[in-house]
Amino acid sequence: MAGLVRWDGFSADPRRTEVAGVRASDGDRETAVEALREAYADGRLDRTEFDRRSQAALSATLLGEFAPLLQDLEAPAPAALSVRDEAVRRYRRETRDARNAVLTVGTMTTGIWGATSVFNGDVYFFWPIFPILGVGVGWLMQVVNRGQRIEHHERRIARRLGRRRDADREDDGDA
Repeated sequence: MAGLVRWDGFSADPRRTEVAGVRASDGDRETAVEALREAYADGRLDRTEFDRRSQAALSATLLGEFAPLLQDLEAPAPAALSVRDEAVRRYRRETRDARNAVLTVGTMTTGIWGATSVFNGDVYFFWPIFPILGVGVGWLMQVVNRGQRIEHHERRIARRLGRRRDADREDDGDA
């Protein structure tokens, strides 16, 4: 099974010993974190492991530091999903995360409001409505702009696949 990590997304392949000591760029760190995000979303990493590896990827200074963080990640079944199906899957994950943010902010702020009201023996104005609405607008925009968000993901996936095909052609030409 092919690896989840797009090693060609790095400025140089971090698995190669001759480039392990080369300084990493911001783009290299973002490539590593994106691979970790995908592994987390696919259930390959739990939250603690994702946080640990992401922090290590963001603080990496050398290309060789990425290989141990990413080598054990496996890809989903190759070409199992069409570009459209993968875009819809990403949209659903994105929308679920936005919904969960609304619920988390709502629960936390309402808990604080309730605790302070009970502690002081008086019911205060329900101020949590403001952060709930603020985060809720982001979730609502995800839902309202469903088609645009899916198209956005389709373009990103197609662009990534195009780069992968170009790299494969270059590899075939080198052989």
